[in-house]
Amino acid sequence: MQKTIKRKKLIINALILTLTTVTLGFINTSFRVYLSNKIGAEGIGLYQLIMSIHIMTSTFAISGIRVTTTRLIAEELGRGNSQRIKSIMKKAFIYSLFFSVLTALALYEGAEFISMNWLEDSRAIIPLKILSCSLPFVGMGACFHGYFYGMRKVVKSITSDIIEVSTLMIIIAAFISIYLPKGLDYTCALIAVAISLAIIASTVFCYILYKFEKKNINKNACCKSSSYSLTTVSKIAFPIACSAYIQTGLKTVEDILIPGALRQFGASSSSSLATFGMIKGMVLPILYFPSIFLASFSTLIIPEISEAKALNQTKRVNNIIGKVFKFTLLIAIFASGLFMIFSNELGLAIYHDSEVGFMIKILAPLIPFMYLDRVVDGSLNALDQQMSTLRYNLIDMGVRIFLILFLIPKNGVTGFIIVLFVGTLLNSLLSINRLLKVTKLEFLLFDWLLKPMLCVALSGYFIKLSFDYLQITTMIVSQVLLVVLFYFVLLIIVGCIKRNDIMWFLDAFKNDIKSDKLSDLGLFKRF
Repeated sequence: MQKTIKRKKLIINALILTLTTVTLGFINTSFRVYLSNKIGAEGIGLYQLIMSIHIMTSTFAISGIRVTTTRLIAEELGRGNSQRIKSIMKKAFIYSLFFSVLTALALYEGAEFISMNWLEDSRAIIPLKILSCSLPFVGMGACFHGYFYGMRKVVKSITSDIIEVSTLMIIIAAFISIYLPKGLDYTCALIAVAISLAIIASTVFCYILYKFEKKNINKNACCKSSSYSLTTVSKIAFPIACSAYIQTGLKTVEDILIPGALRQFGASSSSSLATFGMIKGMVLPILYFPSIFLASFSTLIIPEISEAKALNQTKRVNNIIGKVFKFTLLIAIFASGLFMIFSNELGLAIYHDSEVGFMIKILAPLIPFMYLDRVVDGSLNALDQQMSTLRYNLIDMGVRIFLILFLIPKNGVTGFIIVLFVGTLLNSLLSINRLLKVTKLEFLLFDWLLKPMLCVALSGYFIKLSFDYLQITTMIVSQVLLVVLFYFVLLIIVGCIKRNDIMWFLDAFKNDIKSDKLSDLGLFKRF
């Protein structure tokens, strides 16, 4: 009964988080398209450079504390020792403030140097200084989000995300027409102000929610328990932080080096920034868009796996990872096939640009590896394998930087594409191999890979050729929805989605009344 309730909680949280993430992802992608149409490829290129620095400094501000907080709280709940949660949060705040304030001061003082020497664009100075003010709130917000996910209170974290996105969009939509005529420097400064205010609003909201949570923790803490030390928290957080530093640092170094490498190939400054903006700021966000359906699982599996590991439930760990692995590949292979088959139509429909569609088709085969990498990294961190992810990211970083400096100046955009392929494949394959070794999980080649590839090819080309033959001119959305339907049906026919998969989902919602009564009696209060 308890396992069924746990499964029900996981599925409900996953559904809530997926629905919200899909909605926010759609809004974010639509807003990026809106922004690209407003400021053009060059503007998106400059915006992408500024955001690369912001993402890197945000990673330093967080320094692994979100995953660490989620994991520690989930472990204590698994052991039934909720009294130590307050101690975990106190040390997490101290750890976070140290790194976030230090990073904020460094960015504010170094904004001019970064803009002139790294980005080679003075228009980035003011936006970077503005964004530095938000970093302490980024760090504190990570602690709150880690707490909510560890406690399985997903809705509270989601609500703060909605506030952040809404604040950002309202500010930019209200003022962009005023600042756009003044130039990209003013427009990027406006975006930086909007991002900072959105982060602050979200963090303040999280703090208010946590204050009510804290009262409940104090109320339930009926006996004293040993507290966590800052050293214990740091030992877990810092390896995760180092891995994140490398991942984010690698992307930032890429973003800084690539426009310069394209200029060495012979492109002008404006052209190189536009090419960079098209691939990094327009094509890749579209390719990543379907992964929002997986965001819930990559986030929720960390506390689930951590709790199961703390209780030595190896079978449960493998079962969770196996389900997520399979679900990830079913979505990733579908997205990859869809983008390859309808690349030109999507490029014209979204950006009114056939060149974007061509790039979508070229990079679409990377999607399964990009999506798996995110889920696998989360699983490895939950299994205390953060040192492995750190090692693989170091290897990836060295290989990518070498290829950028060696290939792009000689081959231009072709070299850029080769760098993306080699780096993505190397990192994801190393991580997948490690996860399979640690868990002894069997990789089902036919059910997880070959059959879904056949299903998406049949469904995609059948719909496309049928519409072309019948000369039906309709929105691309209608074709995509039909492909989704045919793909799902074919998955059932070929046995990729089996009866026990559906029953695993439905069984979690049986005996709801009985479970709710038991919960009211206090037997399952921790959920």
